[in-house]
Amino acid sequence: MVRCPGERVKVVVAEDGLLAGVDVGTTHVKVGLFDRWGGCVAAVRRETPRELPALVAVVSDALGECAARAGRGPEAIGIAGMAETGVPLDSSGRPLSPMLWWNDPRGAEEAARLGRDAVALYALTGRWADAKAPLAKWLWLRAHAPEVLRAMRWWASVPDALAYELTGVLRTHPTLAARTLAYDVRRGCYDEDLLALAGLSADRLPPVVSAVEPVGGLAAAIPGVAPGVPVVVAGHDHAVGSWAAGVRRPGDVADSLGTAEAVMVPARERPDPRTGLALGVTADPSLDGTGTVLVGGLPTSGAMLDWLLDLLSPPTGDDPAHSRPGERRDYTALPGLLAGVPLPTGIVVEPYLRGRVAPAPDRDRRVAVSGVGSGHGAGDLLAAAVEGTCLHVRWMLDELTAVTGTAPERLAVFGGQVRIPLWMRVKAAVSPVPVEVVRSDDAVCAGAALIAGQAGGSLQDVPVLPREPMPSDPALQAAYLPPYERFLTRATAQSTPEAGTQKNPRSCSTEQEHQ
Repeated sequence: MVRCPGERVKVVVAEDGLLAGVDVGTTHVKVGLFDRWGGCVAAVRRETPRELPALVAVVSDALGECAARAGRGPEAIGIAGMAETGVPLDSSGRPLSPMLWWNDPRGAEEAARLGRDAVALYALTGRWADAKAPLAKWLWLRAHAPEVLRAMRWWASVPDALAYELTGVLRTHPTLAARTLAYDVRRGCYDEDLLALAGLSADRLPPVVSAVEPVGGLAAAIPGVAPGVPVVVAGHDHAVGSWAAGVRRPGDVADSLGTAEAVMVPARERPDPRTGLALGVTADPSLDGTGTVLVGGLPTSGAMLDWLLDLLSPPTGDDPAHSRPGERRDYTALPGLLAGVPLPTGIVVEPYLRGRVAPAPDRDRRVAVSGVGSGHGAGDLLAAAVEGTCLHVRWMLDELTAVTGTAPERLAVFGGQVRIPLWMRVKAAVSPVPVEVVRSDDAVCAGAALIAGQAGGSLQDVPVLPREPMPSDPALQAAYLPPYERFLTRATAQSTPEAGTQKNPRSCSTEQEHQ
């Protein structure tokens, strides 16, 4: 049964104390131990299981392994992760099904038939109806698996469910609750009318607490980790990484890179709903609950490079012909392929493998390449794909800063692609402001740990992860001005007659990758 948390007490971390961070992503789970300033002491990376018990086992084993490597356990544990993926739990806290994933298309028809005015819905929730939203999954369960919905005592997003399994206490964070499509971002509570569409009420969802309020003490047995250490639900992965990178107030901007890419722009106020819908951006609660963060996503950023690597250097497995498209490949060949590629490449790539979300929603948009000549090789194509993602993100950044009326002084960049030198060189060259790179092994994982270190205290006291300024290259910056203009001309041109009628961002329901 779900227990109530005890009295809130500020965690005091020893000078040499360690903090644990957990980042549950779509593809991988990252677990690490960090010092009080975010320095990584031990880290483990595993594939993300599809079932909750397996996920709990993976995280528990990883925490134990990190503690063994470090020679001691953490003084607090912070959990972040993908938001929309979740699981129905019965009255004893047992999962009633495998986890229902954000990219599962079930619920698309239900979302389309929601029957709510798009502008009013955005004003209430900060987003549009799509299959990603848990509300759409609940509606699907009501129609196709009513026995599961009837038996569901609680719905828990993945970070919430993991924290529950570790502590026996179920709580969530506003940045996770906001992704349900049943949360009023203006009042900071669940919306009973939206929940009623699925036959639910607010008491079947986790109570909402702040990012530094401990969910409870560790109750699960994990070798090397002391019972009772506080466990914190830090929040949505992009929000946690951005906060740790120091992006906390209007004028700050973050670029979170991964399979998908998200531009995070804190705003002084929520956008006009019509503007938010037209741009295809969500208006999320800030991590500390004091403001709004506009989030614009590129669904296929790292995925674009994966796809090209699949085409240019197919895997050599037992049956490569039946490998799944988009599956991450070995990157050992990438440095050699990119070495010596002249920049700019002269190739313009529109990086839309599965449609475009922000800043001009178009679910029918697809990859387009222009400017390829006989003198170009595999490395040029890969570099051009990198250029295309960077140019698109520049476009998003320009649009989001314009609508928020902010003038950022720098762009904080974090995520897997910071390890690719050419990517960061292009990113710095096309950015309208100086780029600072967070070199942490995993900014989200480290951020979750640092937030846990302030359990019972204040988010304002969370240390900022070190950022490394990218060197300025005025000649390369000037060289990318014409390619950016060519990119904008092509990206803003109508792709097909059908695409021109599909500008409602709600139509991106099954195309938008996790943000």
